[in-house]
Amino acid sequence: MVNNKHAFWQALIFTIIIFSIGLIFGYFIESSRSDKAELALLKSEVNFLDEQLRGRIIESSNLSCDIAQKSTFTFADRIYQEALKLEKYDAASKFDRETLNVLHQRYDILRMMLWFEGKKVQERCNGFHTVVYFFQYDPQDVEIRAKQAFFSRLLMDIKNRKGDEILLIPIAANLDLASIQLANANNNISQIPAILIDSERVVDEVVTLEEMERIIFQDNS
Repeated sequence: MVNNKHAFWQALIFTIIIFSIGLIFGYFIESSRSDKAELALLKSEVNFLDEQLRGRIIESSNLSCDIAQKSTFTFADRIYQEALKLEKYDAASKFDRETLNVLHQRYDILRMMLWFEGKKVQERCNGFHTVVYFFQYDPQDVEIRAKQAFFSRLLMDIKNRKGDEILLIPIAANLDLASIQLANANNNISQIPAILIDSERVVDEVVTLEEMERIIFQDNS
């Protein structure tokens, strides 16, 4: 009887220790997630302010086309790399959904700013094409997911082949941002996903790589 009581208290103490360790471990994990989310938000804020200032400098100065275009493409690459990190956070569920949505919204606003700046540089320098890819963030429809995967691969293939001839800007169109909704309405985009080329031509149906290149570069041969 005494041995049974002794074993009971040992098991109880052991359970309490394990439970306490689990609580402490969980606290540190959540604390780490909170710190990473705060850091990601701060980085996106810095990028946002940097883009505002960079755009004003390009617009108000007499920078050469080479410098203006290189700065625009460099910033686009930086946003793209940050977006890749954000996709990893999405996949790993490192942040809560509300934080992820805010981060996605900020990066989409940055891309919108980059798009309008790119249009001004394009009009002045005429050295590249702007290709804006409007997609749905986290779609549930299987057909839309498949179509978006196809468009993403297609555009990346063209970007890899053409390099600085194309300013490729992916933008999520379903995160309740008024600026994106207005841009879609202004460009007669009625379904997503859709690809807007030089603010003139819209592609929302599946096409081949060669067909897409002809549309972008207006090769009617």
